Amino acid sequence: MYISARKITATDGRMADATAFAAMVTERINEKFGTTLGLGTEIGGDPNAIWLNGRWESLGEYQTFMEGYFADQQLITATGITDSVASLSSDQIARVHRAPGDRDAFAHVSTGRLLATNFVGAMSFITEIADLASEISGREVGVMLPVTGDRYEVKFVHFGSTLQELQDIDEKLFANEDYLGIFARSSEFAEPQFDSIFLQRVL
Repeated sequence: MYISARKITATDGRMADATAFAAMVTERINEKFGTTLGLGTEIGGDPNAIWLNGRWESLGEYQTFMEGYFADQQLITATGITDSVASLSSDQIARVHRAPGDRDAFAHVSTGRLLATNFVGAMSFITEIADLASEISGREVGVMLPVTGDRYEVKFVHFGSTLQELQDIDEKLFANEDYLGIFARSSEFAEPQFDSIFLQRVL
């Protein structure tokens, strides 16, 4: 499975308008193509960021969707109107190394960077830490590995019904001795950087 992620940046002061318009267009796309694209706004990061995410069984399915989208003049015209309220900032495609749970109202996305010198060992490490985090938290923790962009990047994703639940999961993990033991080994496999954001689901 693959994940597509498009970052849309709202013009200053137009976040509400940009979110409403993006939601309308996304719903139209899902209706027309039978897709399940999701939309979320970033919390605790870029205050103008809106994320459009899709799940695809294969890159062939993603390609078919994109070809259909660009062949639809009505959709192209509709998305072109966004220029007054937002701009497209970036696109990324990632392979699902470990599937997350079902979408919920909020998501916690943590991004790290694996060491090129121990990339093979890092694959086992990120699976181990995601398996244990899922067991401790009761929420499936997904692992995404980029197909485009920084190929040494890794993203951990899990969902929650509230922001407080996401924070409670974080506190539960770092109170667990087994998890701390694994986390202490991270310097063998990853660079000393780990960024996190919350996303609130719109669609």
